[in-house]
Amino acid sequence: MGEDGASASASEPISTVTGGNKPVHRFLRGQPKSIGVSLVMMGVCLFMFGIPMIAVEEYIISPMWLGMSFCICGILYILSERNPSKKMITASLALSIISTIGVVSACMDFIKSMVTIERYDDYHTHNNMTEADYLYLTQHYSAIVAMECVFLCHSLIGGALLIIMTCFARAALRSSNTQAVVVMRNLPSAE
Repeated sequence: MGEDGASASASEPISTVTGGNKPVHRFLRGQPKSIGVSLVMMGVCLFMFGIPMIAVEEYIISPMWLGMSFCICGILYILSERNPSKKMITASLALSIISTIGVVSACMDFIKSMVTIERYDDYHTHNNMTEADYLYLTQHYSAIVAMECVFLCHSLIGGALLIIMTCFARAALRSSNTQAVVVMRNLPSAE
């Protein structure tokens, strides 16, 4: 009787759906928790390094709002892996697009600031300055340019991560008409 029950259950068709049975599971292939943690860390770094830059140059606020944007996106990615719902992925997609536009704007600010500082340094070399003043000015502005380069690198890496997650979120929100179903009718025998 045990063999009949086993053969009866073995002859029943078994169907499995590959890739998850919900289209939001496509978003999970992008490992949103890992990318979210990376974005939160990059956002905290941008925010924390942006605070002293405001004291040095009053017009440099891009690192602070970009850091906050990265942190919020990262938190949404972490939460969307824990509870993958269409609403959460839609919110992640919307904020990713807004943050990507912010990255482009911030990168232009960083590049403009670096070019402006270099021109400002060149302007002061033509004036009559003492050697000590010129050395101090050069050291001061080279540190600011180095921080702007760090901000630019963080922005470009964060922008790449945002674009990747935007693609995964878009794929998750797309219709799942092409989902594959594998049905096995005649199972191979164990003999």
